[in-house]
Amino acid sequence: MTINNSPDIKFDLEPAPHIHSRMTTSKMMGIVLGALIPAYCVMIYFFGYGVLIQFLICAISCCVAESIAALLRKRKPVFYITDLSALVTAAILGLTLPAFLPWYLSVSASFFAILLVKHTFGGLGMNIFNPAMAGFIFLVISAPGIFFSTWVSPAPGAYSIATIEQSSDVIFSDKDPIMLRNKIKELNTNADILTGATYLESIKTARKAGAVGNVETIDFSLDSYKAYGYLAIAYLLGGIILIGFKVIPFQMPLSFLATIFIGGSIWHALDPGMSINGIEHILFGGTMLGAFFIITDPVTNSGTFKGRICFAIFTGLLVLLIRVQGSYSDSVAFAVMLANAAAPLLDVLTRRRPFGIGYRKGGLD
Repeated sequence: MTINNSPDIKFDLEPAPHIHSRMTTSKMMGIVLGALIPAYCVMIYFFGYGVLIQFLICAISCCVAESIAALLRKRKPVFYITDLSALVTAAILGLTLPAFLPWYLSVSASFFAILLVKHTFGGLGMNIFNPAMAGFIFLVISAPGIFFSTWVSPAPGAYSIATIEQSSDVIFSDKDPIMLRNKIKELNTNADILTGATYLESIKTARKAGAVGNVETIDFSLDSYKAYGYLAIAYLLGGIILIGFKVIPFQMPLSFLATIFIGGSIWHALDPGMSINGIEHILFGGTMLGAFFIITDPVTNSGTFKGRICFAIFTGLLVLLIRVQGSYSDSVAFAVMLANAAAPLLDVLTRRRPFGIGYRKGGLD
């Protein structure tokens, strides 16, 4: 029987996932932003208000880039901005950028992350690579000189020197950051102050010469190294929040950190001239940030549970390999990008068994 004058039924096509859940994208991203607040508090205390300014620059730039992408795709900008994914990218990118980086480089990294890395592949849920890490690598490769020369060595109370006004003069007016950096260094009471942008940069020469074992063991009670311990605690606290709200599975950061700690300890024991110890691998660089906020990105890691564990372990091994044998001191961003490219293969290798295939005969016979 035919029904006349029936209206046409139209279905909208949307990318996966199609699972209904109380945990919406905007709620998930909001929890991630809240979990990053402790890390920002620690960063501001030890690195100054330039960290906050970098976040604001990245946040505005990412939202503008999202709006441009929405208009090009003939959609409402508010539809993209309100899911808060752009702000999460900005928050993670802001934590990785030097505190005194010129504003135009921060804007460039943000536009690169959103327009080229995220929306070129179709937007949220379709991008292959982590946008924040791609933006970080974009600057490290394209402008390494100014990138590392604007880094600040951490010191307790740096916010009192690198105020909003002082930091703004350096970031927006191209004022030489050397004087402000030296004032922050003077806050350290110990004489052992970093000679490079970061500790991993400082030991690069020793690592290339195979003489890392000659470097004194780090005392994290010293002013110049306290920041890394407190920052690790802040990231851990944020990670516990994410795990508590079931935003991320605890197995991923656990596998990642265990791989780096065990692998770093073994490498240090076998070849102390090339590798720092396991604790230093965990606390220095972007290891803790990567463990809870980067490798757990549900879009760019594996889609199966076993695949996610393999993804975390694979990323941890890449971090060690690049950090010890490579040319870049902090290798988390590069390791994540390589692991992102391998995620589809991990999905294939760890795909779930189709129902009814591969089971033993019997049972219900």
